[in-house]
Amino acid sequence: MNDLITAYADRIGFEGPLEPTADCLRRLHEAHLYRVPFENFSMHRNAERGLTDEVLRETIVDGRRGGICFETGRMMARLLDACGFSYGIRLGSGCDPHPTPATHQVFVVALDGERLLFDIGYGARGPRGPLPLVDGAELAHPALSTRIRLDHASGVPGVSGVSGGPAAPAAPVWTVSVKEHAVGAADWQDIYRFVDAPAGELDLEMAHFYTTSSPHSLLNRHKVASIPTPDGRVSVRDGHLTVVADGRSTTTPLTEGAELQEVVSRRFGLTVSPRDLGLERR
Repeated sequence: MNDLITAYADRIGFEGPLEPTADCLRRLHEAHLYRVPFENFSMHRNAERGLTDEVLRETIVDGRRGGICFETGRMMARLLDACGFSYGIRLGSGCDPHPTPATHQVFVVALDGERLLFDIGYGARGPRGPLPLVDGAELAHPALSTRIRLDHASGVPGVSGVSGGPAAPAAPVWTVSVKEHAVGAADWQDIYRFVDAPAGELDLEMAHFYTTSSPHSLLNRHKVASIPTPDGRVSVRDGHLTVVADGRSTTTPLTEGAELQEVVSRRFGLTVSPRDLGLERR
């Protein structure tokens, strides 16, 4: 096991053998989700430097920072490889609060004759564990449950080959929904859907470029951080702190820069410069 794998496993508090088992996959998901926040405070600088192992180690491991799905996904891929898992990458389109381009990276892991959605990059309202890629499958959790359904009305039409043969069948489309028990939600809410077709490196590069560069990208317009808790979640968005716990959701404005820095440090374990928090001009 190389030094990067050892360091990242330590970063997320993962102990035990790295092996291609269902228990290991579940524990990797849980270890990462509760220790590495989703946050975009430094995504522009990371994009400028390139999402290399060296940059991500410096940021997420040595700097004890979080990241967006493309950043944490690359780190998690190193652990999945070290375990020997067979997996593919998919790109999902957001549904909440409105449809977005396919800019959310997830994994589909093949294990013991089944396929599992493995998503550690959505943030505090993402799946709380691996979810079987089966129509109607649910993952129950006291704070937030997840459901996946096969969208029979959607798909990507196949493209005829250069030989002029028939088009391939449309790729399946899966929709992921959550029910947040911690806020007393009565209905399922769609959060994203993805085409069940492999995303290549160029696809990921384009999706990452849109996320960090487009004026329409939500992550390019807002400063955010979020992390789940066993009974809820904690989030910061544009200087407002939201805490979901004990069946209640409370949002508090953080009016002072020092207050925002203190909350980001105490609630998320992050040391973020005033510039990256948007408190100073670039």
